[in-house]
Amino acid sequence: MNPDLKAVLFDLDGTLLDSFSAHYGAYEIMFAHFGIELVKKRFLSTYSPNWYETYQAFGLPEKHWDSANRLWLEAMEKNHTLLFPGVAEILAILHRRYTLGLVTSGSKSRVTTDLARTQIEHLFSIVVTGDDIQKPKPSPEGLNLALLELGVRPGETVYIGDALADYEMALAAGVSFIGVKSDFANLNSDDPSYQVYPIKHLPDLLPSGR
Repeated sequence: MNPDLKAVLFDLDGTLLDSFSAHYGAYEIMFAHFGIELVKKRFLSTYSPNWYETYQAFGLPEKHWDSANRLWLEAMEKNHTLLFPGVAEILAILHRRYTLGLVTSGSKSRVTTDLARTQIEHLFSIVVTGDDIQKPKPSPEGLNLALLELGVRPGETVYIGDALADYEMALAAGVSFIGVKSDFANLNSDDPSYQVYPIKHLPDLLPSGR
């Protein structure tokens, strides 16, 4: 990793927010509306931040996707997800050393609400949501937009995420990647292409910064 690292960009759900139970419950409610049983093992093996891939994996016809989005968001509004333990402190430490940003697949309305509720929105110089791009992860569009807005090069940046699509997005953008462990995780901790750590180790994994 570049010792002159300038920017640390994060995924949100499963990386900073402990949102697995809330997300899974929302998927259960939504799929049940369409008569589809959500099987946890299959959900985990096919999980993607691009929820349309989850819809496809469980055979939800595309004509129902808009309704499914609405039902999922309605279910999520009833759940208040929390930060993983220590995340607020970790972000405060890193904020003194780097420019921080967020690149997430979540909708702008939900992400804005989550950041305000967890009181971490002031730590991010850029927030790119699913509403800001045309192509979701693993497309590098969101990450490239963040780099452009921050004025940093790919080699000066690292992306932190918990899903294979996060790694693939970083790879496509030419950005270093560090994986973190979460209940969503479909990252393989034995894959030589990337490394996976508990997020509490993050400050020790990065160079000293500015």
